[in-house]
Amino acid sequence: MILDNTKQKERIFLIVRTVFVVVSVLLILVPIFLTVMNSFKSAKEIADSVVAFPKNPNLKNFQDAWRRLHYPVVLKNTFIVTVFSVIGCVIFAGMTGYWIARHDNVFTRIWNVLFLSGMSVPFQCIMITFATMIGLFNLGNTYTGIVVSFWAFTIPMAMFLTSGAVKAVPLEIEEAAIIDGCGMLGLYWRIVFPLIKGTIFTIASLNVLHYWNDYLMTQFILTKKDLRTIQIAMQSLFNEALFSWNTAVAAVTLSMLPMFLFFLIAQKQVLHGATEGAVKG
Repeated sequence: MILDNTKQKERIFLIVRTVFVVVSVLLILVPIFLTVMNSFKSAKEIADSVVAFPKNPNLKNFQDAWRRLHYPVVLKNTFIVTVFSVIGCVIFAGMTGYWIARHDNVFTRIWNVLFLSGMSVPFQCIMITFATMIGLFNLGNTYTGIVVSFWAFTIPMAMFLTSGAVKAVPLEIEEAAIIDGCGMLGLYWRIVFPLIKGTIFTIASLNVLHYWNDYLMTQFILTKKDLRTIQIAMQSLFNEALFSWNTAVAAVTLSMLPMFLFFLIAQKQVLHGATEGAVKG
């Protein structure tokens, strides 16, 4: 009798969990599906029914969105900002997190607290002060300005995760490498870095999404039209095409396409990195 009750509870829990997963997936996929589907419809068809399939699908909406977004230009700008921001965050956060994890003293504790305190400060709270600093260092309307700004706001969390991953690496491995004559930089990049690459890839993946989809800070620093990223160009297009929803949804689809391809190609590494990073962190 007790065994039957246990099996029944497990079955109910499985059903509830399955329903929860299905509903969660639908909440994510249905808006994406509707967006892509409406990208092939005319404005009149969208006005008639958002959920209906396109009667005469065409690529005119994508052509208009490509032209009005200046898609090759904004794609290049977004790609440059994202790549250099990710590379810098991985390098600086990784090495800083490693140093703090392996050198426990008053100096590193103070710096660790200062770094981690940055995680609790929203950008909106220091926006005016940040604007003054950007102006003083002449970093406005430059790739350097936006990349360094991204580093400032994402390195604390990345450093926190890296530090936790480093603590899970046996110290004996590093001691053996030092005996063999490995220097400090070689110790990190040749020994420690490969052992925490799961966490590093998790950090990189999350930050790719953050950098690619950021609007507020990018709009704040990059005001020139030829330096616009995808999200700034999207907002500008929405303001111009307030009633051209067919062009707007096509632009949204174009903005999602690079990230979709990225995770389609790197899905195994993303899943493996997220799982390993969660265990080590």
